[in-house]
Amino acid sequence: MIKKTKFSGLSRIEKSPDIPTLVMNQIIDLISQGKLRIGDKLPSEQEMTELFGISRISLREAMKLLEAKGYIESRDRKGKYVRSLTDNVKSSIEDLIAVDHEKIWELLAVRRLIDSEAAYLAAKNVSKEQKRRFKKLIDSIADIGADSVLTSKQGGKLYSDFFDILADSTKNTIFVHLRDTIAHVLTGAFPYSRKKLSKIDKSSGDIVNQIFKIYDAIERMDHDAAKAATIEHIDYIEKSLRKALKEAE
Repeated sequence: MIKKTKFSGLSRIEKSPDIPTLVMNQIIDLISQGKLRIGDKLPSEQEMTELFGISRISLREAMKLLEAKGYIESRDRKGKYVRSLTDNVKSSIEDLIAVDHEKIWELLAVRRLIDSEAAYLAAKNVSKEQKRRFKKLIDSIADIGADSVLTSKQGGKLYSDFFDILADSTKNTIFVHLRDTIAHVLTGAFPYSRKKLSKIDKSSGDIVNQIFKIYDAIERMDHDAAKAATIEHIDYIEKSLRKALKEAE
């Protein structure tokens, strides 16, 4: 069965000389509206041919178009999945940082702009469901303890998940894609950063307090405070990372 929550926007296609393009446009619309997210699996070939009322040949042509444009990807025999619109940008950034590690500061500068603006919009647009997700995540951080956020794999995931929810709460799908890119680069190109930061005394507890401060501002829907708290957090990350790297020299 096709999940109506994600695919209710798809409709049957009447006879047309360019059926693949019409199918492609419907899928792109769902992605642009945020109904289909990065990592979501598309329905099976049989389900989509029945839903659109088209042949397998036309559907396969539509899938080829979507793959060529970078909207979806095939994962062996597991099916078709929505991919990040920024994958090509992501690769080029990683290549750049691999050559010049100083680019991490430029990356943090970009994150300072994007995450702070995301926090501003999130505080204005956050829904009850997103508040519930924030609260559940904050409770999970409290459960593992402030000192474990930088040293445990679970803590690192919770930190990343917080900013994913933040981007989602903006009601802006572009923020979601940008957040996905930055998170991937930060965790993929610099796997040692958390380890370096953990050597700074009380840094894990400080970061948790900063996350709680951002969360509190969003909960109160105070957009200016949410933005300011996020900038304060990124400034702290940069200052601490510079200190940790300098001490390691």
